[in-house]
Amino acid sequence: MVFVGHLEQTRAVSTEQVAPSEKRIPSDAELSSVVSQLDELLERVGELLADGGNDDRTNDTAGLLEVERHLRGARRELSRTRRRLR
Repeated sequence: MVFVGHLEQTRAVSTEQVAPSEKRIPSDAELSSVVSQLDELLERVGELLADGGNDDRTNDTAGLLEVERHLRGARRELSRTRRRLR
């Protein structure tokens, strides 16, 4: 069992293998909700980058830029998935 989610919204996720025929396809509303959460995270990371731009902390900035890049990639892939499932 693995725990995922926000600190205040942790939920358990089973790590057992599920047969492809038993997998539930997420609804567009569920995927849209995840896209919205990614958008909020991107906004927060952008704010951190904007606020921290005056300091000489290039390692922190580089790390945040990497996080932003991965979040944007996740958002693109999720959007592709939504289009395929429609």
